[in-house]
Amino acid sequence: MERTNWIEKQAKLYRNLALTGRYQAVVHLEDKEDETFWNYQLQSIKPGRYRYLYFSKSNDGKDTRGCEQCLKFRPYLTTRFFICIDSDLRLLRGETELSAKNFIAQTYTYSWENHLCEASHFNERMKQVQMKIDFDTQAFLTSFSRIVYQPLLYLIRYGADCRINQLWNVSKFNACIPLQPKRTDLADNGKEYLKTVQSLFDTAISGLTEEPANANGTLNPQNAYLHIQGHQLYKLMLHIGTLLCKGTGIAFRTNILNEGLHTTGYDEIEMLQHDLKSILNN
Repeated sequence: MERTNWIEKQAKLYRNLALTGRYQAVVHLEDKEDETFWNYQLQSIKPGRYRYLYFSKSNDGKDTRGCEQCLKFRPYLTTRFFICIDSDLRLLRGETELSAKNFIAQTYTYSWENHLCEASHFNERMKQVQMKIDFDTQAFLTSFSRIVYQPLLYLIRYGADCRINQLWNVSKFNACIPLQPKRTDLADNGKEYLKTVQSLFDTAISGLTEEPANANGTLNPQNAYLHIQGHQLYKLMLHIGTLLCKGTGIAFRTNILNEGLHTTGYDEIEMLQHDLKSILNN
């Protein structure tokens, strides 16, 4: 008995659904929590109704979420049915097939959460809401980014080889970034906290014998923080912001952090916008 190709079958359904349902497009996301970010981006380019998919059936017939499931639809994508995914480390590894010409939109950061923490916009929101704050988030993130740059290059190198991946991987990398610094560690734009992070990374990578990866034109010391795991960066900045706003009556997550949706102002978000315009023929 011939096995059902669930991916192809669903792709045909979704392409037809865009027409019969009069949607601008049917868009497969990694999960439901991604919708707010991607809908904001799409509405800024081509306003209208979009049908979002948070999961689909694998070829085993099981409901499945995530980036790998989205990518299984690659042969069947069109301007009416496309996918929006987090770049993870794929972009830094040079996986060029993840492109708008293949109807794939990506974040150009590790995940969409990184965009909420982009330094210049983040700093402006802090100043607008909490004028008397004694902490420059842009200066902090700039210094933090320089610290994580070299360890990220090692992560790209070691993550590409299963024989050495256990020596340096995302889990070990994340362990070098404490997510709950003390308020006293944030003085002088986080000087003590940054010294701790630098020390942890220096110790962790000191025994690595392989050469780090070469920067492929995407990663540099200024944007490296946007390419660490998005949940980690979000949690760190949520904790720091909550400490800074303590006693002010400001709900940091609601009033500042989650208000960080934007469409211009730095390379990563503008490349994302360019890709969506290309996919939508807009």
